[in-house]
Amino acid sequence: MNPVLTQSSHKVISKDDMQKLISRNLFISVLAKVFNLVTRLFIPPLVLSFVSLEEYGLWAICFVVISHLSLGAFGVSNVYVRYVASYHATHEIEKINGLLSTGIVLVTMISLILLTGLWFFVPTLVKDIFHISPSLHNTATVLFYGTATMFLFAISFNAFTQLLNGLQKIAETSLVWVFCLILEMILMVIFLFNGFGIFSLLYAFIIKNIVSLIIHIILSFYFVPGLSIRFKLFDRSYFKLFYRFGAIVQLSGVLGIILQSVDKLIASIALDMKTTALIDIGTKLPVMANSISGSMNSVFLPAISYMHSQQRQSEIFDLYIQGARNISLFMGFILGFLAVFSAPLTVAWLGTDDKYQIIAVIMTLFTFPRQLHALTGMGAAYFKGIEKPSRTLIYSGGRLILVGFTALITFTFFEVTILSIVAVIVSSTLIGAIVYIIYVNHYVGVSQITYLTKVVFPGVIVPYGVGYLLFLLSTPWAMVAMDNRWYAVGFILISGVIYTLSTLVVIYWGVFDFQEKDRVRQKIDKMIGRITRRFNSKGSTVQKKQ
Repeated sequence: MNPVLTQSSHKVISKDDMQKLISRNLFISVLAKVFNLVTRLFIPPLVLSFVSLEEYGLWAICFVVISHLSLGAFGVSNVYVRYVASYHATHEIEKINGLLSTGIVLVTMISLILLTGLWFFVPTLVKDIFHISPSLHNTATVLFYGTATMFLFAISFNAFTQLLNGLQKIAETSLVWVFCLILEMILMVIFLFNGFGIFSLLYAFIIKNIVSLIIHIILSFYFVPGLSIRFKLFDRSYFKLFYRFGAIVQLSGVLGIILQSVDKLIASIALDMKTTALIDIGTKLPVMANSISGSMNSVFLPAISYMHSQQRQSEIFDLYIQGARNISLFMGFILGFLAVFSAPLTVAWLGTDDKYQIIAVIMTLFTFPRQLHALTGMGAAYFKGIEKPSRTLIYSGGRLILVGFTALITFTFFEVTILSIVAVIVSSTLIGAIVYIIYVNHYVGVSQITYLTKVVFPGVIVPYGVGYLLFLLSTPWAMVAMDNRWYAVGFILISGVIYTLSTLVVIYWGVFDFQEKDRVRQKIDKMIGRITRRFNSKGSTVQKKQ
Protein backbone atom coordinates (compact mmCIF):
# COMPACT_ATOMS: atom_id res chain seq x y z
CA MET A 1 0.00 0.00 0.00
CA ASN A 2 1.28 3.48 -0.84
CA PRO A 3 2.46 5.41 2.21
CA VAL A 4 0.50 8.49 1.16
CA LEU A 5 -3.28 8.57 0.85
CA THR A 6 -3.90 10.23 -2.51
CA GLN A 7 -7.14 11.27 -4.11
CA SER A 8 -6.40 9.57 -7.40
CA SER A 9 -5.88 6.00 -6.19
CA HIS A 10 -6.90 3.86 -3.30
CA LYS A 11 -5.87 0.34 -2.46
CA VAL A 12 -7.88 -1.82 -0.08
CA ILE A 13 -5.75 -3.27 2.72
CA SER A 14 -5.81 -7.04 2.25
CA LYS A 15 -5.83 -9.56 5.10
CA ASP A 16 -2.10 -10.23 4.80
CA ASP A 17 -1.25 -6.52 4.54
CA MET A 18 -3.50 -5.78 7.50
CA GLN A 19 -1.69 -8.39 9.61
CA LYS A 20 1.66 -6.88 8.67
CA LEU A 21 0.41 -3.36 9.39
CA ILE A 22 -1.01 -4.36 12.78
CA SER A 23 2.19 -6.25 13.62
CA ARG A 24 4.35 -3.23 12.73
CA ASN A 25 2.17 -0.81 14.65
CA LEU A 26 2.06 -3.10 17.68
CA PHE A 27 5.80 -3.67 17.69
CA ILE A 28 6.75 0.01 17.52
CA SER A 29 3.99 1.28 19.83
CA VAL A 30 4.84 -1.33 22.47
CA LEU A 31 8.55 -0.52 22.26
CA ALA A 32 7.67 3.15 22.67
CA LYS A 33 5.63 2.45 25.79
CA VAL A 34 8.33 0.18 27.23
CA PHE A 35 10.85 2.94 26.62
CA ASN A 36 8.57 5.33 28.48
CA LEU A 37 8.16 2.84 31.33
CA VAL A 38 11.92 2.38 31.72
CA THR A 39 12.90 6.04 31.41
CA ARG A 40 10.15 7.24 33.76
CA LEU A 41 11.75 5.15 36.50
CA PHE A 42 14.35 7.89 36.82
CA ILE A 43 11.94 10.84 37.01
CA PRO A 44 10.59 10.57 40.62
CA PRO A 45 13.99 10.11 42.34
CA LEU A 46 15.48 12.89 40.20
CA VAL A 47 12.66 15.32 40.90
CA LEU A 48 12.50 14.43 44.62
CA SER A 49 16.16 15.34 44.96
CA PHE A 50 15.27 18.91 43.95
CA VAL A 51 11.74 19.39 45.34
CA SER A 52 9.81 18.32 48.44
CA LEU A 53 7.39 15.40 48.58
CA GLU A 54 4.53 17.89 49.08
CA GLU A 55 5.47 19.79 45.91
CA TYR A 56 5.62 16.53 43.98
CA GLY A 57 2.14 15.77 45.33
CA LEU A 58 0.98 19.07 43.79
CA TRP A 59 2.27 17.94 40.39
CA ALA A 60 0.37 14.65 40.74
CA ILE A 61 -2.84 16.53 41.58
CA CYS A 62 -2.36 18.74 38.50
CA PHE A 63 -3.09 15.76 36.28
CA VAL A 64 -6.13 14.84 38.33
CA VAL A 65 -7.44 18.37 37.67
CA ILE A 66 -6.68 18.43 33.94
CA SER A 67 -8.01 14.93 33.41
CA HIS A 68 -11.36 16.13 34.71
CA LEU A 69 -11.15 19.24 32.54
CA SER A 70 -10.83 17.04 29.46
CA LEU A 71 -14.19 15.42 30.14
CA GLY A 72 -15.96 17.78 27.75
CA ALA A 73 -13.86 16.63 24.79
CA PHE A 74 -12.96 13.06 25.71
CA GLY A 75 -15.11 11.24 23.19
CA VAL A 76 -13.96 13.38 20.28
CA SER A 77 -10.63 11.55 19.91
CA ASN A 78 -12.40 8.23 19.47
CA VAL A 79 -14.73 9.80 16.91
CA TYR A 80 -11.71 10.94 14.88
CA VAL A 81 -10.07 7.50 14.94
CA ARG A 82 -13.26 5.51 14.33
CA TYR A 83 -14.58 7.55 11.40
CA VAL A 84 -11.27 8.48 9.78
CA ALA A 85 -10.60 4.73 9.60
CA SER A 86 -14.06 4.19 8.12
CA TYR A 87 -13.73 7.04 5.58
CA HIS A 88 -10.27 5.77 4.71
CA ALA A 89 -11.76 2.33 3.99
CA THR A 90 -14.28 3.92 1.58
CA HIS A 91 -11.82 6.61 0.37
CA GLU A 92 -13.89 9.68 1.28
CA ILE A 93 -11.31 12.41 1.91
CA GLU A 94 -13.84 15.24 1.81
CA LYS A 95 -15.59 13.67 4.81
CA ILE A 96 -12.27 13.51 6.67
CA ASN A 97 -11.83 17.25 6.04
CA GLY A 98 -15.33 18.04 7.29
CA LEU A 99 -15.01 15.82 10.34
CA LEU A 100 -11.69 17.31 11.48
CA SER A 101 -12.68 20.92 10.77
CA THR A 102 -15.89 20.51 12.75
CA GLY A 103 -14.16 18.73 15.61
CA ILE A 104 -11.39 21.32 16.01
CA VAL A 105 -13.90 24.19 16.20
CA LEU A 106 -16.12 22.28 18.62
CA VAL A 107 -13.33 21.22 21.01
CA THR A 108 -11.67 24.66 20.94
CA MET A 109 -14.95 26.27 22.03
CA ILE A 110 -15.35 23.75 24.85
CA SER A 111 -11.74 24.27 25.96
CA LEU A 112 -12.15 28.06 26.16
CA ILE A 113 -15.28 27.67 28.28
CA LEU A 114 -13.52 25.24 30.61
CA LEU A 115 -10.46 27.48 31.01
CA THR A 116 -12.67 30.47 31.82
CA GLY A 117 -14.48 28.49 34.50
CA LEU A 118 -11.21 27.18 35.93
CA TRP A 119 -9.87 30.72 36.33
CA PHE A 120 -12.52 31.41 38.94
CA PHE A 121 -12.43 27.91 40.48
CA VAL A 122 -8.68 27.55 41.12
CA PRO A 123 -8.72 29.41 44.48
CA THR A 124 -11.41 27.03 45.72
CA LEU A 125 -9.33 24.03 44.61
CA VAL A 126 -6.23 25.34 46.35
CA LYS A 127 -7.77 26.46 49.64
CA ASP A 128 -10.97 24.53 50.25
CA ILE A 129 -10.77 21.21 48.38
CA PHE A 130 -7.14 20.14 48.57
CA HIS A 131 -6.25 22.21 51.68
CA ILE A 132 -2.82 23.11 50.34
CA SER A 133 -0.53 24.87 52.80
CA PRO A 134 -0.49 28.71 52.40
CA SER A 135 3.20 28.75 51.48
CA LEU A 136 2.39 26.74 48.32
CA HIS A 137 -0.78 28.59 47.22
CA ASN A 138 0.93 30.59 44.46
CA THR A 139 2.88 27.56 43.27
CA ALA A 140 -0.26 25.44 43.12
CA THR A 141 -2.19 28.15 41.23
CA VAL A 142 0.49 28.46 38.52
CA LEU A 143 0.84 24.67 38.19
CA PHE A 144 -2.92 24.03 38.02
CA TYR A 145 -3.70 26.72 35.47
CA GLY A 146 -0.49 26.26 33.46
CA THR A 147 -0.93 22.52 32.95
CA ALA A 148 -4.66 22.95 32.28
CA THR A 149 -4.06 25.59 29.60
CA MET A 150 -1.46 23.53 27.78
CA PHE A 151 -3.46 20.33 28.10
CA LEU A 152 -6.66 21.82 26.67
CA PHE A 153 -4.72 23.54 23.88
CA ALA A 154 -3.23 20.17 22.94
CA ILE A 155 -6.66 18.52 23.05
CA SER A 156 -8.13 21.21 20.79
CA PHE A 157 -5.70 20.29 18.03
CA ASN A 158 -5.51 16.59 18.85
CA ALA A 159 -7.39 15.98 15.59
CA PHE A 160 -4.11 15.73 13.68
CA THR A 161 -2.72 13.01 15.94
CA GLN A 162 -5.96 11.04 15.78
CA LEU A 163 -6.13 11.47 11.99
CA LEU A 164 -2.81 9.66 11.74
CA ASN A 165 -4.01 6.96 14.14
CA GLY A 166 -7.18 6.54 12.09
CA LEU A 167 -5.04 6.05 8.99
CA GLN A 168 -3.19 3.38 11.02
CA LYS A 169 0.02 5.42 10.98
CA ILE A 170 0.43 4.49 14.63
CA ALA A 171 4.08 3.55 14.25
CA GLU A 172 4.79 7.10 13.08
CA THR A 173 2.90 8.75 15.94
CA SER A 174 4.65 6.44 18.42
CA LEU A 175 8.07 7.50 17.16
CA VAL A 176 7.07 11.16 17.45
CA TRP A 177 5.89 10.48 21.00
CA VAL A 178 9.25 8.90 21.93
CA PHE A 179 11.15 11.85 20.47
CA CYS A 180 9.03 14.28 22.48
CA LEU A 181 9.46 12.22 25.65
CA ILE A 182 13.24 12.41 25.28
CA LEU A 183 12.98 16.15 24.65
CA GLU A 184 10.81 16.59 27.76
CA MET A 185 13.25 14.67 29.96
CA ILE A 186 16.25 16.63 28.68
CA LEU A 187 14.47 19.93 29.27
CA MET A 188 13.32 18.78 32.70
CA VAL A 189 16.90 18.01 33.75
CA ILE A 190 18.19 21.32 32.38
CA PHE A 191 15.50 23.32 34.18
CA LEU A 192 15.95 21.43 37.46
CA PHE A 193 19.70 21.98 37.52
CA ASN A 194 19.13 25.66 36.76
CA GLY A 195 17.01 26.12 39.85
CA PHE A 196 13.46 26.26 38.45
CA GLY A 197 12.23 23.69 41.01
CA ILE A 198 8.83 22.10 40.45
CA PHE A 199 8.17 24.54 37.60
CA SER A 200 10.77 22.62 35.58
CA LEU A 201 8.17 19.92 35.00
CA LEU A 202 5.63 22.49 33.81
CA TYR A 203 7.98 24.20 31.34
CA ALA A 204 9.16 20.87 29.89
CA PHE A 205 5.52 19.70 29.61
CA ILE A 206 4.54 22.82 27.64
CA ILE A 207 7.44 22.70 25.18
CA LYS A 208 6.95 18.96 24.58
CA ASN A 209 3.29 19.41 23.64
CA ILE A 210 3.97 22.32 21.27
CA VAL A 211 6.71 20.42 19.42
CA SER A 212 4.52 17.31 19.22
CA LEU A 213 1.64 19.29 17.71
CA ILE A 214 3.84 20.87 15.05
CA ILE A 215 5.24 17.50 13.94
CA HIS A 216 1.79 15.88 13.79
CA ILE A 217 0.43 18.72 11.66
CA ILE A 218 3.28 18.31 9.17
CA LEU A 219 2.80 14.53 8.99
CA SER A 220 -0.97 14.88 8.54
CA PHE A 221 -0.63 17.06 5.45
CA TYR A 222 2.08 14.75 4.11
CA PHE A 223 0.04 11.55 4.36
CA VAL A 224 -3.18 13.21 3.16
CA PRO A 225 -2.30 15.68 0.37
CA GLY A 226 -6.00 16.52 -0.03
CA LEU A 227 -6.35 17.45 3.64
CA SER A 228 -8.01 20.80 4.25
CA ILE A 229 -8.84 22.25 7.66
CA ARG A 230 -10.97 25.38 7.30
CA PHE A 231 -13.66 27.11 9.27
CA LYS A 232 -15.97 27.09 6.24
CA LEU A 233 -15.86 23.27 6.30
CA PHE A 234 -17.54 23.33 9.72
CA ASP A 235 -20.67 21.24 9.23
CA ARG A 236 -23.32 20.63 11.89
CA SER A 237 -24.24 17.36 10.17
CA TYR A 238 -21.15 15.85 11.84
CA PHE A 239 -22.56 16.72 15.24
CA LYS A 240 -24.51 13.48 15.27
CA LEU A 241 -21.21 11.56 15.25
CA PHE A 242 -19.90 13.56 18.20
CA TYR A 243 -23.19 13.45 20.12
CA ARG A 244 -24.08 9.82 19.43
CA PHE A 245 -20.85 7.88 19.18
CA GLY A 246 -18.64 10.50 20.86
CA ALA A 247 -20.95 11.28 23.76
CA ILE A 248 -21.23 7.63 24.78
CA VAL A 249 -17.47 7.10 24.55
CA GLN A 250 -17.05 10.37 26.42
CA LEU A 251 -19.29 9.20 29.25
CA SER A 252 -17.33 5.97 29.48
CA GLY A 253 -14.11 7.99 29.50
CA VAL A 254 -15.46 10.31 32.18
CA LEU A 255 -16.13 7.35 34.43
CA GLY A 256 -12.71 5.90 33.62
CA ILE A 257 -10.93 9.14 34.52
CA ILE A 258 -12.84 9.43 37.77
CA LEU A 259 -11.95 5.84 38.64
CA GLN A 260 -8.30 6.32 37.72
CA SER A 261 -7.92 9.30 40.03
CA VAL A 262 -10.36 8.43 42.82
CA ASP A 263 -7.62 6.98 45.06
CA LYS A 264 -5.59 10.19 44.89
CA LEU A 265 -8.70 12.32 45.35
CA ILE A 266 -9.68 10.44 48.52
CA ALA A 267 -6.11 10.62 49.83
CA SER A 268 -5.74 14.35 49.16
CA ILE A 269 -9.09 15.22 50.72
CA ALA A 270 -9.23 12.76 53.65
CA LEU A 271 -5.50 12.57 54.41
CA ASP A 272 -2.71 14.80 53.02
CA MET A 273 -0.50 15.58 50.01
CA LYS A 274 2.29 13.28 51.20
CA THR A 275 -0.10 10.32 51.14
CA THR A 276 -1.30 11.40 47.70
CA ALA A 277 2.30 11.43 46.45
CA LEU A 278 2.98 7.95 47.90
CA ILE A 279 -0.12 6.50 46.19
CA ASP A 280 0.83 8.21 42.94
CA ILE A 281 4.36 6.78 43.04
CA GLY A 282 3.19 3.34 44.18
CA THR A 283 0.69 3.03 41.33
CA LYS A 284 2.86 4.76 38.72
CA LEU A 285 4.61 1.70 37.29
CA PRO A 286 1.52 -0.56 37.08
CA VAL A 287 -0.47 2.30 35.54
CA MET A 288 2.34 3.10 33.11
CA ALA A 289 2.48 -0.57 32.19
CA ASN A 290 -1.21 -0.28 31.38
CA SER A 291 -0.30 2.37 28.83
CA ILE A 292 1.24 -0.50 26.83
CA SER A 293 -2.13 -2.18 26.54
CA GLY A 294 -3.63 1.21 25.74
CA SER A 295 -1.22 1.60 22.84
CA MET A 296 -2.14 -1.87 21.62
CA ASN A 297 -5.85 -1.04 21.76
CA SER A 298 -5.13 2.12 19.77
CA VAL A 299 -3.80 -0.21 17.06
CA PHE A 300 -6.82 -2.54 17.17
CA LEU A 301 -9.55 0.15 17.11
CA PRO A 302 -8.85 1.60 13.63
CA ALA A 303 -8.14 -1.89 12.26
CA ILE A 304 -11.50 -3.19 13.54
CA SER A 305 -13.26 -0.06 12.24
CA TYR A 306 -11.65 -0.49 8.83
CA MET A 307 -12.60 -4.17 8.59
CA HIS A 308 -16.11 -3.56 9.94
CA SER A 309 -16.73 -1.00 7.18
CA GLN A 310 -15.87 -3.74 4.68
CA GLN A 311 -17.87 -6.47 6.49
CA ARG A 312 -14.82 -8.63 7.30
CA GLN A 313 -16.35 -10.15 10.46
CA SER A 314 -14.31 -13.36 10.63
CA GLU A 315 -11.09 -11.34 10.61
CA ILE A 316 -12.42 -9.21 13.47
CA PHE A 317 -13.17 -12.35 15.52
CA ASP A 318 -9.63 -13.66 15.01
CA LEU A 319 -8.18 -10.25 15.86
CA TYR A 320 -10.12 -10.12 19.15
CA ILE A 321 -8.66 -13.44 20.36
CA GLN A 322 -5.13 -12.74 19.17
CA GLY A 323 -5.21 -9.17 20.45
CA ALA A 324 -6.34 -10.21 23.92
CA ARG A 325 -3.66 -12.93 23.99
CA ASN A 326 -0.95 -10.44 23.04
CA ILE A 327 -2.11 -7.97 25.69
CA SER A 328 -2.17 -10.67 28.37
CA LEU A 329 1.34 -11.87 27.54
CA PHE A 330 2.83 -8.37 27.37
CA MET A 331 1.15 -7.19 30.56
CA GLY A 332 1.94 -10.41 32.43
CA PHE A 333 5.58 -10.16 31.39
CA ILE A 334 5.93 -6.66 32.88
CA LEU A 335 3.54 -6.83 35.82
CA GLY A 336 4.78 -10.28 36.87
CA PHE A 337 8.21 -8.79 37.52
CA LEU A 338 6.79 -5.72 39.29
CA ALA A 339 4.62 -7.91 41.54
CA VAL A 340 7.45 -10.15 42.70
CA PHE A 341 10.37 -7.73 42.84
CA SER A 342 8.50 -4.64 44.11
CA ALA A 343 10.44 -4.39 47.39
CA PRO A 344 14.02 -4.35 45.98
CA LEU A 345 12.78 -2.35 43.00
CA THR A 346 11.48 0.36 45.34
CA VAL A 347 14.80 0.48 47.20
CA ALA A 348 16.73 0.73 43.92
CA TRP A 349 14.30 3.33 42.63
CA LEU A 350 13.84 5.63 45.63
CA GLY A 351 16.31 4.56 48.31
CA THR A 352 16.14 2.91 51.74
CA ASP A 353 14.11 5.59 53.53
CA ASP A 354 11.37 3.93 55.62
CA LYS A 355 8.67 6.26 54.27
CA TYR A 356 8.97 4.57 50.85
CA GLN A 357 8.37 1.00 52.07
CA ILE A 358 4.60 1.27 51.62
CA ILE A 359 5.17 1.92 47.91
CA ALA A 360 6.29 -1.69 47.36
CA VAL A 361 3.07 -2.98 48.95
CA ILE A 362 0.92 -0.70 46.80
CA MET A 363 2.79 -1.74 43.67
CA THR A 364 2.30 -5.46 44.35
CA LEU A 365 -1.40 -5.09 45.13
CA PHE A 366 -2.06 -3.18 41.92
CA THR A 367 -0.35 -5.53 39.45
CA PHE A 368 -2.82 -8.35 38.77
CA PRO A 369 -5.92 -6.09 38.88
CA ARG A 370 -4.26 -3.80 36.34
CA GLN A 371 -3.59 -6.80 34.10
CA LEU A 372 -7.28 -7.76 34.08
CA HIS A 373 -8.16 -4.10 33.58
CA ALA A 374 -5.90 -4.06 30.52
CA LEU A 375 -7.77 -7.03 29.04
CA THR A 376 -11.05 -5.10 29.16
CA GLY A 377 -9.54 -2.67 26.66
CA MET A 378 -9.81 -5.22 23.87
CA GLY A 379 -13.56 -5.44 24.48
CA ALA A 380 -13.83 -1.65 24.43
CA ALA A 381 -11.92 -1.49 21.14
CA TYR A 382 -14.20 -4.15 19.68
CA PHE A 383 -17.44 -2.38 20.64
CA LYS A 384 -16.18 1.01 19.44
CA GLY A 385 -15.00 -0.51 16.18
CA ILE A 386 -18.40 -2.05 15.39
CA GLU A 387 -20.25 1.17 16.40
CA LYS A 388 -21.70 -0.13 19.67
CA PRO A 389 -19.86 2.10 22.17
CA SER A 390 -22.70 2.04 24.71
CA ARG A 391 -21.63 -1.47 25.72
CA THR A 392 -18.37 -0.06 27.11
CA LEU A 393 -20.42 1.64 29.83
CA ILE A 394 -21.10 -1.74 31.42
CA TYR A 395 -17.51 -1.90 32.68
CA SER A 396 -16.92 1.73 33.67
CA GLY A 397 -20.37 2.14 35.21
CA GLY A 398 -20.12 -1.18 37.01
CA ARG A 399 -16.70 -0.30 38.43
CA LEU A 400 -17.96 3.03 39.69
CA ILE A 401 -20.82 1.30 41.53
CA LEU A 402 -18.37 -1.24 42.95
CA VAL A 403 -16.01 1.51 44.14
CA GLY A 404 -18.84 3.25 45.92
CA PHE A 405 -20.10 0.02 47.48
CA THR A 406 -16.67 -1.24 48.63
CA ALA A 407 -15.71 2.22 49.89
CA LEU A 408 -18.89 2.42 51.94
CA ILE A 409 -18.23 -0.98 53.54
CA THR A 410 -14.49 -0.49 54.01
CA PHE A 411 -14.61 3.02 55.48
CA THR A 412 -17.54 2.11 57.72
CA PHE A 413 -15.69 -0.71 59.46
CA PHE A 414 -12.08 0.42 58.99
CA GLU A 415 -10.15 3.65 59.30
CA VAL A 416 -9.37 5.65 56.17
CA THR A 417 -5.71 4.84 55.57
CA ILE A 418 -3.47 4.50 52.56
CA LEU A 419 -3.94 0.71 52.50
CA SER A 420 -7.73 0.84 52.94
CA ILE A 421 -7.95 3.24 49.98
CA VAL A 422 -5.83 0.87 47.88
CA ALA A 423 -7.97 -2.11 48.96
CA VAL A 424 -11.12 -0.36 47.70
CA ILE A 425 -9.64 0.28 44.24
CA VAL A 426 -8.06 -3.17 43.91
CA SER A 427 -11.16 -5.16 44.86
CA SER A 428 -13.54 -3.14 42.69
CA THR A 429 -11.19 -3.40 39.70
CA LEU A 430 -10.86 -7.18 40.04
CA ILE A 431 -14.58 -7.86 40.26
CA GLY A 432 -15.53 -5.36 37.57
CA ALA A 433 -12.94 -6.61 35.08
CA ILE A 434 -13.86 -10.28 35.49
CA VAL A 435 -17.58 -9.63 34.98
CA TYR A 436 -16.98 -7.44 31.91
CA ILE A 437 -14.58 -9.90 30.25
CA ILE A 438 -17.13 -12.68 30.65
CA TYR A 439 -19.80 -10.43 29.09
CA VAL A 440 -17.63 -9.45 26.09
CA ASN A 441 -16.65 -13.05 25.40
CA HIS A 442 -20.32 -14.07 25.39
CA TYR A 443 -21.21 -11.25 22.98
CA VAL A 444 -18.32 -11.98 20.59
CA GLY A 445 -18.99 -15.72 20.76
CA VAL A 446 -15.75 -16.79 22.43
CA SER A 447 -15.86 -19.73 24.83
CA GLN A 448 -14.88 -18.77 28.38
CA ILE A 449 -12.68 -21.89 28.59
CA THR A 450 -10.96 -20.92 25.34
CA TYR A 451 -10.34 -17.43 26.67
CA LEU A 452 -8.89 -18.77 29.92
CA THR A 453 -6.57 -21.25 28.20
CA LYS A 454 -5.44 -19.01 25.33
CA VAL A 455 -5.45 -15.58 27.02
CA VAL A 456 -5.52 -15.51 30.82
CA PHE A 457 -3.46 -18.54 31.89
CA PRO A 458 -0.46 -17.91 29.56
CA GLY A 459 -0.23 -14.29 30.69
CA VAL A 460 -0.49 -15.08 34.41
CA ILE A 461 0.90 -18.52 35.24
CA VAL A 462 4.10 -18.25 33.18
CA PRO A 463 5.46 -14.78 34.07
CA TYR A 464 4.29 -14.72 37.69
CA GLY A 465 5.44 -18.31 38.18
CA VAL A 466 8.90 -17.65 36.72
CA GLY A 467 9.16 -14.47 38.79
CA TYR A 468 8.27 -16.10 42.10
CA LEU A 469 10.61 -19.04 41.46
CA LEU A 470 13.48 -16.70 40.61
CA PHE A 471 12.84 -14.55 43.69
CA LEU A 472 12.70 -17.66 45.90
CA LEU A 473 16.08 -18.82 44.59
CA SER A 474 17.63 -15.37 45.05
CA THR A 475 16.13 -14.55 48.48
CA PRO A 476 19.49 -14.36 50.35
CA TRP A 477 20.83 -11.77 47.90
CA ALA A 478 17.50 -9.92 47.97
CA MET A 479 17.76 -9.50 51.74
CA VAL A 480 21.23 -8.00 51.37
CA ALA A 481 20.05 -5.75 48.52
CA MET A 482 17.24 -4.33 50.67
CA ASP A 483 19.80 -2.62 52.93
CA ASN A 484 21.78 -0.83 50.24
CA ARG A 485 20.44 1.11 47.27
CA TRP A 486 23.32 0.24 44.93
CA TYR A 487 23.14 -3.44 45.83
CA ALA A 488 19.43 -3.22 45.04
CA VAL A 489 20.18 -1.65 41.64
CA GLY A 490 22.55 -4.49 40.79
CA PHE A 491 20.08 -7.08 42.05
CA ILE A 492 17.25 -5.64 39.94
CA LEU A 493 19.39 -5.40 36.79
CA ILE A 494 20.71 -8.96 37.02
CA SER A 495 17.37 -10.41 38.12
CA GLY A 496 15.63 -8.50 35.33
CA VAL A 497 17.90 -10.00 32.69
CA ILE A 498 17.48 -13.55 34.06
CA TYR A 499 13.70 -13.08 34.39
CA THR A 500 13.42 -11.73 30.84
CA LEU A 501 15.39 -14.56 29.24
CA SER A 502 13.70 -17.27 31.32
CA THR A 503 10.18 -15.96 30.69
CA LEU A 504 10.74 -15.54 26.96
CA VAL A 505 12.11 -19.08 26.66
CA VAL A 506 9.18 -20.57 28.58
CA ILE A 507 6.65 -18.56 26.54
CA TYR A 508 8.26 -19.57 23.25
CA TRP A 509 8.50 -23.30 24.00
CA GLY A 510 5.56 -23.74 26.37
CA VAL A 511 2.93 -21.22 25.22
CA PHE A 512 3.35 -20.37 21.53
CA ASP A 513 1.72 -22.60 18.94
CA PHE A 514 3.39 -23.56 15.65
CA GLN A 515 2.19 -20.47 13.78
CA GLU A 516 3.35 -18.10 16.53
CA LYS A 517 6.76 -19.75 16.66
CA ASP A 518 7.01 -19.51 12.89
CA ARG A 519 6.21 -15.77 12.95
CA VAL A 520 8.86 -15.21 15.62
CA ARG A 521 11.45 -17.12 13.59
CA GLN A 522 10.58 -15.13 10.46
CA LYS A 523 10.98 -11.83 12.29
CA ILE A 524 14.29 -12.89 13.81
CA ASP A 525 15.55 -14.06 10.40
CA LYS A 526 14.44 -10.78 8.85
CA MET A 527 16.24 -8.75 11.54
CA ILE A 528 19.40 -10.83 11.16
CA GLY A 529 19.18 -10.43 7.38
CA ARG A 530 18.93 -6.64 7.66
CA ILE A 531 21.88 -6.48 10.06
CA THR A 532 23.95 -8.75 7.81
CA ARG A 533 23.15 -6.70 4.69
CA ARG A 534 24.08 -3.47 6.42
CA PHE A 535 27.31 -4.99 7.73
CA ASN A 536 28.21 -6.32 4.28
CA SER A 537 27.37 -3.01 2.61
CA LYS A 538 29.60 -1.14 5.06
CA GLY A 539 32.37 -3.66 4.51
CA SER A 540 32.16 -3.33 0.74
CA THR A 541 32.20 0.47 1.04
CA VAL A 542 35.38 0.34 3.12
CA GLN A 543 37.03 -2.00 0.59
CA LYS A 544 36.17 0.33 -2.30
CA LYS A 545 37.69 3.28 -0.45
CA GLN A 546 40.85 1.26 0.15
